[in-house]
Amino acid sequence: MPAAGSASDLLDEREFAVPRELVFEAWTVAEHFARWFAPHGVDVPLCEMDARPGGALRFHHRFATGELVSIKGVFDEVIAPSRLRFTFTFVDADDRPSAPPVFPEWPVGVHIVMTVELYATPRGTRMTVRQRVAEPEAAGTPPVVRHHKLAGEGWRQTAERLVEYLEHRSTRWPG
Repeated sequence: MPAAGSASDLLDEREFAVPRELVFEAWTVAEHFARWFAPHGVDVPLCEMDARPGGALRFHHRFATGELVSIKGVFDEVIAPSRLRFTFTFVDADDRPSAPPVFPEWPVGVHIVMTVELYATPRGTRMTVRQRVAEPEAAGTPPVVRHHKLAGEGWRQTAERLVEYLEHRSTRWPG
């Protein structure tokens, strides 16, 4: 159930009929993350991650128009298989903070914090995803507020891709 409002709202909460270890793996292993972490029509041609506290995260989103958005971040917290938090920002080809071409009014250097919590349930796993802007002074600016509204729809599509991916993976899960 996606939420709207301030830049620190809950993005999504849902339950999966798969073990939380599988959901955690989808979030923390580059080959899995790259297969679902983008809205419909967007692919992830590059994904590198070191899912440990202080470990780097880097990925690209390539839109159907050919535009490439580069994202670089760091894992702040990784507690397998229940919680992870990472902070990221948009960067250019030289890893300098920049506004992405698909959202040119984004304030350069502003960071996004994403927190994922996974809870074991009788059915499988309940996942809660929160996203917020790290810099409080930027949270209420018009570009960030607009981005937050768009992020809700983008996340809805991304979560749909995660559901499809987990359903496919669970048929081959060894546990």
